[in-house]
Amino acid sequence: MYRTEVKVAALPVAEWMKRYCFPGRFLDSCKQCPDYGRVWSCPPGVPEAGDYLGAYRMAHIIGVKVLYDDGERARALRSPKEAETVRQETYGVVKKALLEALLAFERVSPGAVTVAAGRCEQCEVCTRLQDLPCRRPERMRYSFSAFGFDLTALAKEQLGMDLLWAGEGLPEYNVAIAAFLTR
Repeated sequence: MYRTEVKVAALPVAEWMKRYCFPGRFLDSCKQCPDYGRVWSCPPGVPEAGDYLGAYRMAHIIGVKVLYDDGERARALRSPKEAETVRQETYGVVKKALLEALLAFERVSPGAVTVAAGRCEQCEVCTRLQDLPCRRPERMRYSFSAFGFDLTALAKEQLGMDLLWAGEGLPEYNVAIAAFLTR
């Protein structure tokens, strides 16, 4: 089992970008990711952060902490494959629910846009691998990482959450961070 805790913060987009967006600093990390160049929501080829996000006035930052119980953490220690299964059954479910909620908010908030928690997972296999256009552009959202945001600082300073990693299994918790931008 797992449980969640949600925190929300709001700040002007100009301040958010100035304090936390550093594309040059994080591009090398993106290049090491297996999704680099394989998913439309990931670099290279994503819009410049300032061009895409600069027209918005407020950034509403949503952090969902997914806290694992001892049983889930023990299960995740069985093997790397089992750890990924547990993560998808918990954190993955939370990320999808968060995106669905934010897409619903977009439908009733003309001109608003979402920055997703992690890469796009709308399709089993992204069309980018075949050099074809995105088949679900109305649902595809770029992630914080794609724009070069410092998620560690953002989570700590705006949400009061530390990001954790584990060498094996799962950390005590994972944090899904998304944003809802309004004009």
